[in-house]
Parts: sequence; structure tokens; C-alpha cells
Amino acid sequence: MITLSVDPTSQSFAAGQALGALLVTAAAMAVIWFATRTWRRGPVPARAVEAEQAVSTALRRRNTIVGVLLAVAAAGLVRACSYEGQPPTAEAAPVVQERVIGAAPRVGVYRLLTGEEAAEYERVMTSGRTLSGKRWFYDGPGQGPMGAMLQINAVEWDAELAEEKRSDTMTQELRNFFAGARASDVAAFEAGPWGGQLSCGYIASNAGGRPIVCAWTDGGTSGSVVLTDERSLPGAAEVALQFRTTSEKRT
Repeated sequence: MITLSVDPTSQSFAAGQALGALLVTAAAMAVIWFATRTWRRGPVPARAVEAEQAVSTALRRRNTIVGVLLAVAAAGLVRACSYEGQPPTAEAAPVVQERVIGAAPRVGVYRLLTGEEAAEYERVMTSGRTLSGKRWFYDGPGQGPMGAMLQINAVEWDAELAEEKRSDTMTQELRNFFAGARASDVAAFEAGPWGGQLSCGYIASNAGGRPIVCAWTDGGTSGSVVLTDERSLPGAAEVALQFRTTSEKRT
């Protein structure tokens, strides 16, 4: 899977941006202060009367520059405070209920494949590759032999996934997933009662057509479903939500 090294949605990235904004503001204030040094002092007085006027002018100019610096500082502070990062997935969408993860025999019009038929799909999918989590295959409403492939991984099964959820944000998790799947037109949808985030996008297929992959994440689970019979992203998102809620029971 393609993993992006920088998470622009994380709190640490936002903190870095805020610090950068403050440093730029400080540098701008220093430039303004030193660039106006001669102007603030004004002309050198030749007589006592001119000296009094020069002091008054210098004070007025200094107050003007101080006002400018305060305005720049306020703008920089507002800019720095505008950066808000997301907490890691484990904190943003913690799983607090007891749960049981398993494939439902039916999800709407989709029927779970079992026995040798499912075993053959599993062999094809895992041939020469190491895949995490568990997979299930479903017959769909279309003419193809397989209408959906459901894949779920959980922190209690995978220590590496648990570590990722303690460091990555939900947005970064899904961004990495869809980058690895080379999905296009990815859009976010309602994640349902279990919370977290859910998105769907189109993927390329050697068999023709435009299959849709939907993926979701929360503090305890990462799941996805490939749908070969759905045609629209909103429709696929509704089906994905059904798969998510029926395959993960919470109490």
C-alpha cells in the first residue's frame, strides 16, 4: 500500500504550521522595526525649538510604527490559532462498546459465499500476497460471479494496525487506502452509527466496468468493501454502510 509520509491533517502538522506562522510574523515585525528606524528618528534638529519639534515628531512616528506592529502581531496570532489538526484515530473515534465482528449471511440483496466457492476466491486474492485482516465474498444482484468483497481488520487482531491508529488521523488512514487502491473521484459519506469516517471511490478493473470501493475507519476497525454491481458513489455508500453495521455488532 502507498503510505504518505506527511499527514497534513494531524495535530502535530497543525502545530508546525502555527509555529511557522508565528515565526513569519516575528520576522515581519523585525523587518518593519529596523526598516523604519531612520524614519522614526526624523531629521537632526539644528536649534532648540527644532529639537522640541523633532522629539514630538519622533514620538508620534514611533507610536505609529508600534500600532502597525501590534496589528501585524494580532494578524499573525489569529493566523496561527486558525490551524486545527485532527487527533489520531484512536482518540477521535474510540470504540467503547463490546463488539463482535463477523460476516452476515445476507446484506440486502448480497448473499455470503461459503465453502469451496469462497475458498477459491480467497486463494486468488491472497496468491503471492500477505493481506491483513479477514475477507468474505458475496454474490450480488448483477450477472458476475462475485458482487462484493468485504475486508475487515481490527486492532485486537493486528498490533501494527493498533499502532497506526495511535499515530495517524482518520483522514490520513483513508487517504493512504485510496492512494494504494488508485481510486478516483473519492468522496466522503455518512459513517453511520459506529462513527468514524467512510468514503467511496471508483477503481480500475481488468474485467471492464467501474467497480466502487468504500472504506471506513474508527478507533478499533478498518474495513472496506469492493462493489462490482453498484453504479453510483452515493448508492455504494449506502450499501457499504449496511455491510459495516451488519458485520460489526456492538452492545
